[in-house]
Amino acid sequence: MVDNTFFELSSIVQSNLLSLSDTKTGVSLEEFGTIIDTVCNSLAKIPSTDESQNAIKQLEVNKPLGKLGPQRISELYTSLSKFIIQAASQNISSSQLKSKLKTFNWSSEKIDRLMKVFLVNQSKIQAVLRLYGTSPPKLVDVNWRLDYRLETNTRGPVHELMYIIELIMEDKGRRELLTFTASHAELEDLVNTLKDACHSVKRVALDYKKRETN
Repeated sequence: MVDNTFFELSSIVQSNLLSLSDTKTGVSLEEFGTIIDTVCNSLAKIPSTDESQNAIKQLEVNKPLGKLGPQRISELYTSLSKFIIQAASQNISSSQLKSKLKTFNWSSEKIDRLMKVFLVNQSKIQAVLRLYGTSPPKLVDVNWRLDYRLETNTRGPVHELMYIIELIMEDKGRRELLTFTASHAELEDLVNTLKDACHSVKRVALDYKKRETN
C-alpha cells in the first residue's frame, strides 16, 4: 500500500483524477495517452512563461479532445501535471506509483500508459526540478549602480551607460550575491518580462481560486 503522505494533492486535483475513471469519463485510452504525453513532454523541458499555455492550446486543437472543451482540458492538464511533479519530486517506486493510481479507479490500461510515459521521462523531469529545488532562494534585497563604459575587449569604443545589479538571495538562512550587468534597453526588457510573469501568475491564481470556490 502506498504512503499517501507522498501525495499532498488538493481536493480539486483528486477530483479531476478520479473523474478519469472509465465509469465517469468520456476520455478514451487514446485521448488519455495524448494528454499524458503532452504533460510529461512539457514537464521534461526547462519551463518558460508560455510553456504550459502552449501545451494546453496544443491539446485544445486536437480534434478528438476538442469535445472536452478548453476548461476541462486545462483542468486535466493541470491536475495531471501536479500529480506527476509530486511523484517525480518524491522519487517514488513503481509499486508505490501503481498503488496510488489504483485509488483513482482507473483501468489497468490507463495506469500502464501513465506509468510507461512517466518512467521514460522521470529522470528528465527530476533534472528540471533540481534546477529550482524544493525551496528556491528568496530575493531579500537589491543594490544597483550606474556606470559609464568607454569600451569593451570585443566591440572597442562603446560609450554607453551600464547598470550593475546586485541581487541578494537568501537560501536556508545563508545569503548569496548574484551580480549582473545590463544596458538600459536590456534592463527595460527584463522589467517588462517580469511584469508579464507577474500578470501570468495573477491570472493563474485567480483562475485556481474560482475553481476552488465552484
